Amino acid sequence: MRYIYMLPAAFLAPVIHEWVKALCSTALGDHTPRNTGHLTLNPFRYFEPIGFVFILLFGFGWGNPTPTAALHYKNRQTGTLITYLVPVLVNLLLGIGAAIAVSALAANVYGPMHYNSLFIFIGFSFWTPNIYFLGILMLSHFAFININMALFSIIPVYPLAANKLVQLFGRPDTIARVNHYEKPMQIILILLLAFGLIGQLFFPITRFIIGLAWGIAI
Repeated sequence: MRYIYMLPAAFLAPVIHEWVKALCSTALGDHTPRNTGHLTLNPFRYFEPIGFVFILLFGFGWGNPTPTAALHYKNRQTGTLITYLVPVLVNLLLGIGAAIAVSALAANVYGPMHYNSLFIFIGFSFWTPNIYFLGILMLSHFAFININMALFSIIPVYPLAANKLVQLFGRPDTIARVNHYEKPMQIILILLLAFGLIGQLFFPITRFIIGLAWGIAI
């Protein structure tokens, strides 16, 4: 049942991430997103089925990577930082904003609540399943998945954001090793996801951030 509540967030979080990346790169003078059809409001252009399924199953995933070309930026390093970090920040802020909204909506019905952040994701399922609470459930998963998306992006494995930063700022030998072991690293990442080790690493951080957001809303 929880997969139904997760569907909108699992679809939208990576789409938002890649769309913001396309906007940033284009704003900095790069025509690559436009030329490849990624500068569009069509969400399915950024949809990646495998990344979508991984979000549903494990809470972490990715969208169809927006291609960029740093050579078009006036300042290559600054432009790349903006292009790849702003989408991460947007996911994080959307997640925090959604968590605050969930707390405010719940408090509107039940009064101020001081539950831990896990309550967001399991507590509502015990309530009467009307449209109002279904909306809160979906919004809570939107918070959870967007924050997960931001944290997941710091792993330096393609197609995640940190991989691009390693390519830009890493030493030549480090870049060569990352490129050489790209496929094995992707396989290892998938295995870590499948065995829940990525979740063990990041879920506590996500819950902590959401707990802080609930504190702001109370």
